[in-house]
Amino acid sequence: MKTVKFVVVLLLFFGMQNVIAQADVKENVAMIKKNLADSKEKIKKYEWIETTTVFYKGEQKSVIQKQCYYAVDGKLTKVETGGSTPAEKKRGIKGKIAENKKEEMSDYMKKAIEKIHTYLPPAPEKIQKNYNDGKTTIQIVEPNTKFKLGFPDYNEPSDMLSVTVNKPNQKIMSLEVSTSVDDPKEKVVFNVNYSDLPDGTQYASKTILDAQAKDVKIIIENSGFKNASGK
Repeated sequence: MKTVKFVVVLLLFFGMQNVIAQADVKENVAMIKKNLADSKEKIKKYEWIETTTVFYKGEQKSVIQKQCYYAVDGKLTKVETGGSTPAEKKRGIKGKIAENKKEEMSDYMKKAIEKIHTYLPPAPEKIQKNYNDGKTTIQIVEPNTKFKLGFPDYNEPSDMLSVTVNKPNQKIMSLEVSTSVDDPKEKVVFNVNYSDLPDGTQYASKTILDAQAKDVKIIIENSGFKNASGK
């Protein structure tokens, strides 16, 4: 009889834990959506500098800076303001091989950067759909404070968007994405740190993409935010 009661208590306990977890998922999804929507509007009054640094086999290959702002039509505009100077081309057959390899890697890096921007910032409607489809997961990183929500198949099959939040502060802390660029078998991972502007606007301050299969690392930093009312 005691065993039966113990089993019933366990079932009730785990059932209650599941209810609490689902409530946490719903509440945090709502917070993430609101945060993203609010910040998307607020950031339109700013201009800033985007710095993209590319590494290949641990060696820095390029640095490109762009001035970013929203035009009067509401579109994000990026104007290149500076960057590193390409190395002098080698001559002969070896030079041709090296140039072909360089073009191949340059094409891959371009695709990787474009891929990053398909996830930043996450789209509230995609997050809601993921939740409605019953795919969203939750991990308690720090009880009652820090949670990590997983959105599998967020952009495409087999990818994963994870969002770590601070629930009491109602803030996004970081993102992590696992996806691919060319070959679905070659996974790339990028991590995104979120920061706050004085008015509470949140933005991706630093993104690091690591494509181990290609020996490529890309770092994108957003800085120098100021009011763009003069534009």
